[in-house]
Order: sequence, then structure tokens, then C-alpha cells
Amino acid sequence: MGFSPRPRIRFGDGDVYQLRIELEGIHPTVWRRIAISGRASLHELHQTVQRCYACEEASGFGYRFDVDGVAFLDPEDDPVPGHAADEIAVEQLGLHVGGQFLHGAECHGEGWSHRITVEQVAPRLVGQRLPVCLAAGRAAPPEYCSGAPEYRALLDVLQDPHDPRSGEWPVDDFDPGYVDVIAINAMLAKLKRSRPAA
Repeated sequence: MGFSPRPRIRFGDGDVYQLRIELEGIHPTVWRRIAISGRASLHELHQTVQRCYACEEASGFGYRFDVDGVAFLDPEDDPVPGHAADEIAVEQLGLHVGGQFLHGAECHGEGWSHRITVEQVAPRLVGQRLPVCLAAGRAAPPEYCSGAPEYRALLDVLQDPHDPRSGEWPVDDFDPGYVDVIAINAMLAKLKRSRPAA
């Protein structure tokens, strides 16, 4: 009885970074697990984070990354040369498994902060589609919430329908426990790649 040969794994160019993204200031944790090319710029990572948290149009609000005390800013904010988020790739940050850094995005009020942890770095497979959301936990805050304090208040209202603030938000169609990974990946599939200039 013959054995069929094991299919040969073929690797593409560069590495894939598996990242866990957690929304800060919210309990239970709202999180996403993504895979992204190490060659992606921080600007592309920002766009990926925004879409993972249901913001299809990620432009119009400023953002920043803080990596080991160095700030990488939204290129539209005219940052100091060398610190624009579109001029550095994820793989250039010198990140190792277990390393963490922060992403902040402006909004209509408080804004949002995400803690990003490197879970794995592996060679890219030929044909592997990136970026992709691998897993997720809990719903992204609705668009009408402008920051973690307001979202925490909304979660309190959902626990107590008699809360006097219950009329402040349209809460009937919002389930904080539901997240649609298929919809997230549909948005990521439309994302334009951003690579730093060579």
C-alpha cells in the first residue's frame, strides 16, 4: 500500500505577524486576533485595526502608535520626518513575541486606545491573504460611543433597562456579545495595501 507524498509547504516573501488587539478600558475585554504582513506599514495596520472594530471609513480622524517610547503619527498630521506611520513597516519595529505597543485613534470625544500584543511571527505562505481577522471576542462599540467611558455607561444601561440614561442611546439592536468575523474580513478584503517606500 503506497503512501501519497505530503504536500510541500511553499513560503512567500516576508513574515506574517499574528497580533492580539485589545480595546483598553472595557471589561469584559473586546479583542481581535489578526494576521498581517510584516511589510505592511503602520498606516496599513491602523486601517486594519479600524476595520476590525467596524470602522469601514478609517480616514478623517488622527491616530498614533507608541512603540517603546517612540511615537509614529498619522501622516496627515505632518509629523516630524522619520516618525510618519506610513514610512515604517511592522517588521522594522524590532518586535518580538510577547512584545506590546499602543494604538490610539481620535473620535468625536475621548477617542480609543488599543493594546497590541505580538503573539507569533511566522514565514508567509504562498497565496496567503493578508490582513485577515482570525478570531474575535465581543462587539465593537457602536459608532455613537465616543470613548471607553461612554461605552461603559452604555453597557451599564444594557444591564439595567430602568437606568435613567436608557433613552440616551438606541440600544434595541445592539448586542455587546456578538461579533461577525466574516463581515470584518469582508471589509479587510477591500483594504488598500500600504508599504513604506524602499
